[in-house]
Amino acid sequence: MSRKSKNWKNRKIIHIDMDSFFASIEIRDNPKLKDKPVAVGGKATERGVLTTCNYLAREYGLHSAMSSKKATQLCKDVIILPVDIAKYRRVSAEIFKIFKCYSKKIEPVSIDEAFIDVSDSKYCGCDPEEMARQIRLCIKKDFGLTASAGISSNKLIAKICSDWRKPDNQFCVYDYDISNFIRDVSLKSIPGIGRVNFEKCKNLNMLTCKNMYEQSRSDLVNLFGSYGNILFDLIRGVDNREVKTDRVRKSVSVEDTFLKDLKDINSCLEKISLLYTKLINRCESSNINTGNIKEIFIKIKFNDFEVISRQKKSKCLHIREFENLFNMNVMTITKPIRLLGLGFKICQDEEMSQIDIFNR
Repeated sequence: MSRKSKNWKNRKIIHIDMDSFFASIEIRDNPKLKDKPVAVGGKATERGVLTTCNYLAREYGLHSAMSSKKATQLCKDVIILPVDIAKYRRVSAEIFKIFKCYSKKIEPVSIDEAFIDVSDSKYCGCDPEEMARQIRLCIKKDFGLTASAGISSNKLIAKICSDWRKPDNQFCVYDYDISNFIRDVSLKSIPGIGRVNFEKCKNLNMLTCKNMYEQSRSDLVNLFGSYGNILFDLIRGVDNREVKTDRVRKSVSVEDTFLKDLKDINSCLEKISLLYTKLINRCESSNINTGNIKEIFIKIKFNDFEVISRQKKSKCLHIREFENLFNMNVMTITKPIRLLGLGFKICQDEEMSQIDIFNR
């Protein structure tokens, strides 16, 4: 047992996150793309969205889920390549075989990231940092791709750490240092605090986890609804979720809160089209089978925070189904819409890996 392994009293969890996975594969397969801004996604002329982009493109402000049209406006030289999900899945499957050399407790989060519980692994002198280094080295040698890793004793901190020194690096926080580390972490990094909630936090002069410590559980519930109860623990680095290899998925959904409220039918249909693309991309990147759905649904939140949801039985996951469902229930926009969401429910006997809270 190595000297470092004595620093671990609880679990040892590694979070592996591939660096701009789709774009990196395309650049690897076409070296002429090296040192150019590259993205993978739909065409700008067809209201497509980006699934990912390389780090050079990110310097121009490009990011996943951005419309391809906006991406070309921000970076006229960006090269947007079509998604080749079959190729990405093949590479992903081979990379996951590397993880299995170190532990059987692997929780896929998506096609390009996973949690690995190495608490009982005897490799590398029981040192999870060395395991992470070896995993990343194997990925680079065998596939010509880079990965980043986070190492800690719970999933929350491991996830945050994997993003700490991206790309092609790793960061570790021992369990005894979690309470100190989490204090200065931006609330942006806490799962569940999206753009809108972060704006709410900024207005309350809360930018980092420690800025929220004076809030009681009930205070946070009043501010954020039921999520506030979870948030109370997360901002203190408390996360007792296990690394689970098998889960049952009951539904898949995506939603978006808009900076500017929607006030007409056409604007809503345009957003539904973008959300549909996002939903399909999520299914493909997470290996979710869409052949066993039983119902589709939409969610609408108005600017007065009234929320309605509508659903109908359907075995077809098609954009027209969502558009028809919306049109049947919203004849006219009587008050501005601040959020739209859509998704589908899966027949109960379908077993799939469930997307983690971090993917929402």
